[in-house]
Amino acid sequence: MADSHSAWAQHQETLGNCSLFSGIEENERATIAKQMEFITAPRGRLIMQHGDTTTETYFLVSGKVIGQLVADNGREILFTEIAAGGYFGELAALDGAARSITISANAECVLAKLSAAQFRETLMAHPQMAINLATDLGARLRRMNDRVFGLVVHDVVTRVCVRLMQLAQAQEQLIDGGVISDAPTREGMAGFVGSNREAVSRAFARLNKAGIIETKHKKVVILDVDRLLEASEGPAD
Repeated sequence: MADSHSAWAQHQETLGNCSLFSGIEENERATIAKQMEFITAPRGRLIMQHGDTTTETYFLVSGKVIGQLVADNGREILFTEIAAGGYFGELAALDGAARSITISANAECVLAKLSAAQFRETLMAHPQMAINLATDLGARLRRMNDRVFGLVVHDVVTRVCVRLMQLAQAQEQLIDGGVISDAPTREGMAGFVGSNREAVSRAFARLNKAGIIETKHKKVVILDVDRLLEASEGPAD
């Protein structure tokens, strides 16, 4: 574990820009940082997984992560990106329930984390942070409502992209050049996304032609993660 005080000093600008710390004085942020553990995660590494019983809250100091939000029935809802200055894992810290999101590193990342007890104590000691958290959660809920509705009406290409991202993330291959092994057949994919083999085949052909993926025998190579993420969000209005 890196020394928290020196780690905060090195990354104070990024962490200081975190919305959760808005309105919190620098000396107070430094005190909070002394409780943090700073860790690194290589590109592709799973940081947390749906169903985990861990409860730490993470603050992204550098790099970028991709989160897969999962519904109660086990199927994914949507993907989201979190950049440096963002945070995640706070829900489990608050309610103790299993993780509802899978997070993987899309680049080499530096993260700071607080235990659930430390996170709750910090919110109680700094009411402004609790207000910031409520504001952030409200904004996320609004965005999620809009995007979940969009997924209901998304085309087959979009649903195929979402499934490919889920498979790649589960294998820690959600990176440029990542390889999905034992990829599902077109029939298997069609059953998952609620379509037919022909429509799924056309979706794969379109993604191949666009240079987003490359399909091989029982494998799918992710050529461009950013464009795959963009495609998973559906066509622009």
